[in-house]
Amino acid sequence: MGRYILCGKEADLPYEVDELDIRIYTIEELCYYIYNYLPLIGEDFIDERLLFFIRRELDLPEIADKIERFYGSRSEQDATLQMLLSDVGYYSDPELSEFQNRLVYRRRRSREERVKAKGDSLLRLGRYQSAVRCYKSLHEKGSDSRVSREFYVSVLESLASAYGHLCEFDYALDCLLGIYDLNHSERILKKAYDVCILSGTELPQSYFSRVPDQKLQKWQQDYWNRETVARQNLDSDETMQIFLQDPGTQKKELAEYLDKKKEACRGMLE
Repeated sequence: MGRYILCGKEADLPYEVDELDIRIYTIEELCYYIYNYLPLIGEDFIDERLLFFIRRELDLPEIADKIERFYGSRSEQDATLQMLLSDVGYYSDPELSEFQNRLVYRRRRSREERVKAKGDSLLRLGRYQSAVRCYKSLHEKGSDSRVSREFYVSVLESLASAYGHLCEFDYALDCLLGIYDLNHSERILKKAYDVCILSGTELPQSYFSRVPDQKLQKWQQDYWNRETVARQNLDSDETMQIFLQDPGTQKKELAEYLDKKKEACRGMLE
């Protein structure tokens, strides 16, 4: 992890990252957030709130002052982030070089691609509502000539996945059928079939009436096979361990176990 320093002050009032529901208390944690969650850092990241946190809460006025002198506009954000990580010394030189490469790659991407990357990161982190907001902002640009059909399709598919994890199956199905209207992909239609089976929704006949019964039967068998595997991936002894708990914790752990079972099934929509 590089030169991890533990001499900085811990803030009384943390810097809050609402999208991840996390609180940052030290300059090391701030560097970790910047380095590992770069797709989540927007153009407005360097602002008065961040400078106040560094200057007052972390008692690092020299770093805050340097950022103010160094940072003149949003176009200079990348260099400012690189400078901050380098000055703090939390990461090694090879790690800083790797971070610089990621900054260059991000800078070459369009604004729409950066928003999509942010949504994808949030989706991987399980922040499904925040991911939906990112994807929806791009979904509204579906007719924008600057957005290719392939990119628009990838946004819709990611949006369907996010809705699936939120159990918003009607919306997930609408996204998948919207994709099918554009490219008539059998893979997408099969995903739409999975959503219908998972949610207990009747198959839309306008889309499935022409699918041979033999293929539908195969899709159904594939679905049940994947569901069996998803369930088996959970610890087979977990339920026994739960029932050995005292009554005070048993209800809470049962609820958590059921949530994991549901998540395993929803994960089949990926």
